[in-house]
Amino acid sequence: MMSEAFRADEPLAASEVAYDSLFRLDGKRIVVIGAGGGIGEYTSRVLASMGAELACVDVDATSVKSIGAALNAPSLCADVTTESGVAEVVAFVEREFGDIDGFVDVIGKTTAKPLAEFTLADWEDDFRVNTRHAFLLGQQLAPLVAHNGGGSIVFISSVWSQYASKAAPGYGPAKAALNIWVKQLAEQYGPAGVRVNCVAPGFFLTTRMVENLDAVGADAARSITRQPLLERLGQPFEVAGTVAFLLTPAAGYITGSMIPVEGGATSRDPLGFAQVT
Repeated sequence: MMSEAFRADEPLAASEVAYDSLFRLDGKRIVVIGAGGGIGEYTSRVLASMGAELACVDVDATSVKSIGAALNAPSLCADVTTESGVAEVVAFVEREFGDIDGFVDVIGKTTAKPLAEFTLADWEDDFRVNTRHAFLLGQQLAPLVAHNGGGSIVFISSVWSQYASKAAPGYGPAKAALNIWVKQLAEQYGPAGVRVNCVAPGFFLTTRMVENLDAVGADAARSITRQPLLERLGQPFEVAGTVAFLLTPAAGYITGSMIPVEGGATSRDPLGFAQVT
């Protein structure tokens, strides 16, 4: 009813809005790809808390079985960077749910090498893991959302898609391509009521990030943590919360967009003119 109202030619009266369901996902069938750990696990847990019916997918058999058991959700071990792996996911989803109300894709990889050492194989691998698989998932799973009458799809991009990095020369370009793919899907399936967006995280307090901060020394670590306007690194659940919002009816008029979740780090003056000493 809510989605039909959003498509209506007449304004919906304030008294007619189902406010108690705007930020809920009760009964919505959502697939989380990369559910076994990191942002994927946080996302799975927050979606379950909002009433979603989940199907969990990850390349790590142990972790995806664990999160599936914890959330009473069906799980599948599959490598979605391959056509055969995506075909497994489609068969799994059709078997468990039939059509779906949306999916979340958190798959990504950074190859940390200077450009002089970066090989063509590294470049192709970054695009395989960060972009190529998103094409396969969008092509195969988006029709299941459209056939269901509409829904929401969310990909995880990165703020690195917006700027250069000497540390990982292939990651930013691959994520930038993902951002355009999101717009492509949004245009293709918008008339069917499907919204497609991406979330672009900055630096977050993962186990690996803590290890990296310890390795670079106190001064460098302090500089990194003070870069966001909030002067702290984010928590993974703060990314998951943004993903969850984009899946809800409250975000019903957001599509083709990239939502940065980086504590305001990219809002600072990049030229240093506004620095106050």
